Amino acid sequence: MSAPTIKIIAVENDTTYADSLSLIISELGYELVGIVDNALAAMKLVEETLPDLILMDTDITDSINGTALAERINENRRIPIISMTAFKEQQTFHTASATFSRAFIIKPYDPVSMQSAIELAIFTQPVPNATVLQPQGMGDTFYIKDNGRLVKIRLRDILMAEADEKYCFVVTDDTRHLINMRLKELLERLPHEDFIQVHSSFAVRKSAIKSVNLGEQTVLVANQDIPVGKAYRERLLSTLKLLS
Repeated sequence: MSAPTIKIIAVENDTTYADSLSLIISELGYELVGIVDNALAAMKLVEETLPDLILMDTDITDSINGTALAERINENRRIPIISMTAFKEQQTFHTASATFSRAFIIKPYDPVSMQSAIELAIFTQPVPNATVLQPQGMGDTFYIKDNGRLVKIRLRDILMAEADEKYCFVVTDDTRHLINMRLKELLERLPHEDFIQVHSSFAVRKSAIKSVNLGEQTVLVANQDIPVGKAYRERLLSTLKLLS
């Protein structure tokens, strides 16, 4: 099972730019769940798909413009928004800033600018039930950088974490993601009721422990024998008793 991709919707009423957006988002490895050209369709698509990010053309010709549409969407849902415009006037950016936009793109679109804007929007805008491994604490999902793109990982899919000097690996069923964070710092963000440190270099999800080898001083997680350090053994066994 692969990590879920970041879901993006776009509001763009120029077909040429819409085609360009579709191609660029696909090349970057994200999921474009829909492109619409008016406010009503955008509101409906947001409710149907619950996107992680919105690409908003501030210049749409409709009953309301893109800036007003962004404000209306965020009355109910705080979704990161990237404002897109063909104009370079400073007032455009100031107005968009008041509607939760966290990045701006001047048309025509290009992959480098788009990737930079996506990273800026995701990593600076608090998202409901999500985190970017910032001090707010862990939610249901979080985002990491992997091979030049952002990857969304569900908290429930994390089986364990492994220290690697100043970094650590987050391990799911089929993936190991290297993140720029020490194990101790990661554990401060993970829910204490779900995870336990069993070694100076390992922390595991309690429910993912398949067995405990008391003789070898290991626990089996994700078909891997994880060492249990002496300093962590008593707490581990105590926790398991509480679970039994």
